[in-house]
Formats: sequence, structure tokens, C-alpha cells
Amino acid sequence: MNKKGFTLIELLSSITLMTIIATIASINLIKILDEKEKISTKNTESIITTAACLYIELDKNADLKEECLTNGCTITTDILIKEGLLNSEDVNKTEVINISKENNTKICKIK
Repeated sequence: MNKKGFTLIELLSSITLMTIIATIASINLIKILDEKEKISTKNTESIITTAACLYIELDKNADLKEECLTNGCTITTDILIKEGLLNSEDVNKTEVINISKENNTKICKIK
């Protein structure tokens, strides 16, 4: 008798092994994508807060700077986009940045 092909047990064990490998790979891929998203969000927030801090440093915004560092203030990303400090495609236009002074240091945080 000439045997060709695999037995049922060999096929099932091969399929089971491939399923286990695919599951492990997909779990790791999901973790990598989640981490990438967190890093991307953190970088975008950093860019937005830096732009807001730069905005109040502009010469034409001296009064705003004084107000922000004395009483605190908020700036929207829409203003920063209009000033050319941010690209409208990269950020949400409704983000709000709080600017205040703590321990003689200017603090810019997204609300």
C-alpha cells in the first residue's frame, strides 16, 4: 500500500500549532500598535503645548503673556493654527491649552 499525504492527526496538530503561533503574533502586534499610538499622542501633545508656550512669547502678545503668567489663561489650537504654529491636519481644532505659572516656571498643559 502506497501512502501519500498526511494523517488526520498530523493535519490537526499542524493546524493547532499554526493557530497558537498566529495568536501569539497577533497579541504582540496589538501591543506594539497600542504603544505606538500612546507615543504618537504624547508627541502630539508635546508639540501643541510647545506651540502654545511659543505663542504667548510673540512680541505682539506681551499683554496676553502677562495675563497668562499672572492669572492663568487658555488658548485653543484653532488660534495656534491661524498663527501658523500648528498644521490643521495634524491636530484637533478644539483642544484647549492651559497656561499658568507655578514656582516661577511657565506651565503649558492640555486641558
